[in-house]
Amino acid sequence: MTDALTLDAPAPLEDAPAPRKRDAERTRKAILAAALKEFSQAGFAGARIEKIVRAAKCNIRMLYHYFGDKKGLYMAVLEAAYVDLRAREAELKIDFDKPLEGLLELQRFTFNYFEKNPKFEGLLRNENLAHGKFAAQSRVVTETAFPLRRTIERLIESGQRQGLFRPDLDPVQLYVTIAAMSRFHLANGYSLSATLDTDMTTAEWRKARLAHSLALLEGYLTAGRR
Repeated sequence: MTDALTLDAPAPLEDAPAPRKRDAERTRKAILAAALKEFSQAGFAGARIEKIVRAAKCNIRMLYHYFGDKKGLYMAVLEAAYVDLRAREAELKIDFDKPLEGLLELQRFTFNYFEKNPKFEGLLRNENLAHGKFAAQSRVVTETAFPLRRTIERLIESGQRQGLFRPDLDPVQLYVTIAAMSRFHLANGYSLSATLDTDMTTAEWRKARLAHSLALLEGYLTAGRR
């Protein structure tokens, strides 16, 4: 989706300080965007502050003013990425009276989100190479997942109450499966494409992969139902 082009009207004289605030926020966002790209490619240890400030068109002093140090910047990037994912999840129109449709919609969303946000996928890949040590220090990463977990729990409860779902579903296992079916082909796509002589980067293959994932999820949810 593209942003509509807008023109800012001249600010009245009494609002003279506003451009300074807007410039500061613009600089902060530019630093975060540049840092996301650098950390997603190089991880925390390999990322270079000099490359980030050059891409953000600012100086190191400004970066440290906003984020304190390299770790502070990395934590801000990591938390902002998770907040964006959870905020977009929260926009899903989930009908708890239609639990199968709800979980399939979550699968579609997660699959498409990772495909459209490769920098987030790279960030997670590098964070896991570091054994998740920064994610483990963040309350934001943990707490923003609470609504998602409760949504999955409620969908499972509804599906079991209606006799649609199998009785032994675990919400954590279920989300890990949804995430795995959304990420594995991205994180390992080049090696798998070479190994299996199949181009997994094409839109046609990705569409078939999503259909396969949805069929697997539905089959698992409804297998052994009472």
